[in-house]
Amino acid sequence: MIGLKKQRRPVKSREQLLFEMSAKKFGAMKISACWIARNEEKNLPRSIDSVKGVVDELIVVDTGSTDGTIEVAKNFGAQVIETEWANDFSTPRNLALENATGDWIIFLDADEYFPEGAADNIRPTINLAVQRRKIALLIKLVNIDIDKNNELLDSTYLCRVFKRGLHYVGRIHEELRTEENKSVDKILPVPDSVMQIVHTGYSSGVNREKADRNLKMLLAELETTDEPERIYGYLAQCYNGLDDAANAERYARLDIEHGRKDTTFASSSHRILIKILSGADVDRLEERLSEATRAVEDFPSLPEFRAELAECLAASGEYARAMREMRQAIRNYESYKGMEPTTFDRATVRFAEDRIEQWNEIIGGKNL
Repeated sequence: MIGLKKQRRPVKSREQLLFEMSAKKFGAMKISACWIARNEEKNLPRSIDSVKGVVDELIVVDTGSTDGTIEVAKNFGAQVIETEWANDFSTPRNLALENATGDWIIFLDADEYFPEGAADNIRPTINLAVQRRKIALLIKLVNIDIDKNNELLDSTYLCRVFKRGLHYVGRIHEELRTEENKSVDKILPVPDSVMQIVHTGYSSGVNREKADRNLKMLLAELETTDEPERIYGYLAQCYNGLDDAANAERYARLDIEHGRKDTTFASSSHRILIKILSGADVDRLEERLSEATRAVEDFPSLPEFRAELAECLAASGEYARAMREMRQAIRNYESYKGMEPTTFDRATVRFAEDRIEQWNEIIGGKNL
């Protein structure tokens, strides 16, 4: 038609084209979506709705709801399995897995969902994982506070999509394991531009309540587990959320002493300990410097740990070294591509640059 311009098709990313090609190469496979839920009638509809068009089976294990959760799940066509809550998240999760018939599983919490359009990439991404002989997808999970206008809290990476045959261990902060009870290592990292998951469960209104609940479960597990080192970091997080600095420090140190773990948000204990020591009296400066040094050794590419080391060195009067570390922190930020979440941003960079100028003036403008 005269007067109408031809619309230009949007340019697809390299990742998107790769996923589409892999989807054509492999045949269809069955995907099951699973949840465990209790009194989640408000959250569950959004979670199920975000995947219902791309999965073949919906399974909800209900652990004692007294609201309309079961009715909501059944209205979506989900298979509902009712079981008693026994202060153990792995048990109902594994019950869902035992009843799932899909080749691959999507396991979401009721307060998690795929943003609009993201679920369309699930099948192509699974196909790519199969092609590369991976058994799980590592997907960015973004925590938002719905009580504060969807304010971004932080993010991490978790395995929420995986091949059938895995199972969960741990009462809380449960982990996926293989049939041989080994950690899952054949994982495909998914680019943020392809897929993310949104989580609302750490919003202000429920955060402390969850910390209280989680702490009780973690302490119960601590009494019986053969792997106490698995939960030291989680205990540190709970106590930190409850403003119990003494116990947060205790368990953060225990976690760090057992070495860097191959888990998501593995830097958490370092962050907790640094926060505690940064707010302590000056007589703990040596401890703070030691912790910052250890954090950099364990996570050399994270810019905030380099910046913390720089601040410790400056507080000790070692301004030349402080400037070098702060410059490295800025370089780390500009090149960072790691999975650990970083708190560094452009505003932090400007602050870091100001600190370098201040320290340079103190030593007489030698610009070392």
